[in-house]
Amino acid sequence: MLTDKNTVIDELKKKVEHLITQYITSLERNRALQDENKVVRAKLEEVKHENRELKDKIKTLKAAKGFSEGEYSADAKNKINRLVREIDKCIALLNN
Repeated sequence: MLTDKNTVIDELKKKVEHLITQYITSLERNRALQDENKVVRAKLEEVKHENRELKDKIKTLKAAKGFSEGEYSADAKNKINRLVREIDKCIALLNN
């Protein structure tokens, strides 16, 4: 009877040690994944920033091309008109 209890206790100890080992491994894996997540999020922000810059360059190139070719001339004129209206509003505010 005492031997059965000792056997059960030994098995229980082994299982608890195994669970502790798995828990520690899970914590380490979690930390590693959190670090990786931070790196990936930083890279994502960098790519988003680069994407915005490239979109701005495309708009600028389309506007510049609009002055030389007819395809984008309406877009270029609209952009210039918008800028002129904004400038006029600024001048009006300064005059008040």
